Amino acid sequence: MNQETNNNQQSNPLSKEKEQPAREKNPERDALKKENEELKSKLISYQKQFEEADKEKDSWKNKYYEAYADRANARKQLEKENDDFKKYAQKSFIEELIPTLDSFDMSLKAKPTDEATKRYKEGFERIHNKLLHLLMQAHVEIIDPKIGEEYNPHTRMALSTIEGEENNKVAEVYRKGYKLYDHLLRAASVVTTVKKPQQQDKPQEEKKEDK
Repeated sequence: MNQETNNNQQSNPLSKEKEQPAREKNPERDALKKENEELKSKLISYQKQFEEADKEKDSWKNKYYEAYADRANARKQLEKENDDFKKYAQKSFIEELIPTLDSFDMSLKAKPTDEATKRYKEGFERIHNKLLHLLMQAHVEIIDPKIGEEYNPHTRMALSTIEGEENNKVAEVYRKGYKLYDHLLRAASVVTTVKKPQQQDKPQEEKKEDK
C-alpha cells in the first residue's frame, strides 16, 4: 500500500515541486531596455537624416556648379559684347564716310591736262591717302580687286558678266569694298567673265556643199 502510494505520487505531476515563481520585475533592467530601444530609434532617424542631408548636399553642389557656370558664361558674353562694342563703335561713321571715298575714287580717275589741275589733283591724292591711312589704323580693310583675279563672292558683288577666256575672273571694278575687322561693310562691285563658247567645226559634208 505504501509502495502504491509512492508510485502515485511519483507519476502525479502535482506531486512535483511547485513551479518557480514568475521572474521578478527589475526596474533598472527595464529602464536600460527602454533606453536601448530609444537609442536604436534615434540611430535610425539620424541615419535617414544623414542620407537626406547627403542628397541635399549633392543637390546644392550641383546648383552651385550650375550657378558658377552661368556666371562664367555671363562674364564671357559680357566681355564679348564689350569687345564688339569697342571694335564696331565707329562702324556707323565709316559707313557714312564710304560715299565720300567713292567720290574721291571717281575724281582721281580724271586725267588733267593743264598744270594747275594736275597740282590740284596731287593735293587731292595726298588728302585721300591720308584718309585711307587713318581708316587702316582703325582696322578698316579696303577691298580693291585687281583685273584678272579670281572672283570671290564673299567680298565681291558681280553686277554683270562679259565673255572672256576664263570663267569667274574680274574684268572690271566699279566700286571698292570695305571691311571692318571681320564685318563686311560693303562688297566691291565688279564685272565678271564668262568663258566664250568654243566654235565647233562644220561636218565634212557641209564643208563640201559650201565649196
